[in-house]
Amino acid sequence: MTAKLPELADDGLLTPEVGGWAEDKYRLVGVYAKLFATAMKDKWDSRVYLDLFTGAGRARIKNSKRIIPASPMLALGVTDKFDRYIFCEKEAALIDALKVRVEREYPGVDVRYVQGDTNTSVTKIFGELPQYRPGFKVLCFCFVDPFKLENLAFETIRELSSRFMDFLVLIPSYMDANRNVGPYANPGNKTVDRFLGVTTWRDEWRAAEAAGQSFGDFITDRFSRQMTGLKYLYEGLEDTKLIRSTDKNLPLYHLAFFSRSKLGQKFWKQSRKYSEDQRSFFD
Repeated sequence: MTAKLPELADDGLLTPEVGGWAEDKYRLVGVYAKLFATAMKDKWDSRVYLDLFTGAGRARIKNSKRIIPASPMLALGVTDKFDRYIFCEKEAALIDALKVRVEREYPGVDVRYVQGDTNTSVTKIFGELPQYRPGFKVLCFCFVDPFKLENLAFETIRELSSRFMDFLVLIPSYMDANRNVGPYANPGNKTVDRFLGVTTWRDEWRAAEAAGQSFGDFITDRFSRQMTGLKYLYEGLEDTKLIRSTDKNLPLYHLAFFSRSKLGQKFWKQSRKYSEDQRSFFD
């Protein structure tokens, strides 16, 4: 059994409901952010945490009274804080609730907000990032948390990857891709084309299906191989984290980490271990 995240009192602000499995996701984000922020403190002039699809900062576990910190608040809570935080969210009500929580709990921290569709907000995000210059190095950790394939365009990742940036990406492999393989495989449907940033995936899928691979695993592997084209390291599906439902143990999505550095890969492996084994990591 893995450690639970802290349980929070209801503060009366908007708190989206999530399945119990979301705790696994948030725990991994929090552990990696903590390792990253501390280890890179004296190696880079500016460390940035970027959260796409950021939400309201808290989440309520479905069918329970438990309220837990979500990715933004976990990243803000690390001991060696990032030099800047950038939170991107489409829904104004969610980002408004997040602002209140951040200003109440972390006054004085350098936090920037980008309200709008992530895929059309890259220019705004770049405007909030500290600018790299000779003698001033900037490294960013970006958490990408789309609910469906249609929420994320690979071109967004491609644009952001022009900076020094590590990514932790939620790939909705089973809760969306696997459930909708029929319509997505239709040549007239461009959802997967946009998510993968390639139009030639259908022939590959037919071969993978014939070999017995699920569409969810195929999408995860194909996205990850696209990342290698951006010079990111990828060791195979076994290096991703499959998150399952808490009630029926059904596969839901993969968390895939991408860095151009072997040190980043090392932190990812440590994060997976700590998030599963250590009870007091967030104390």
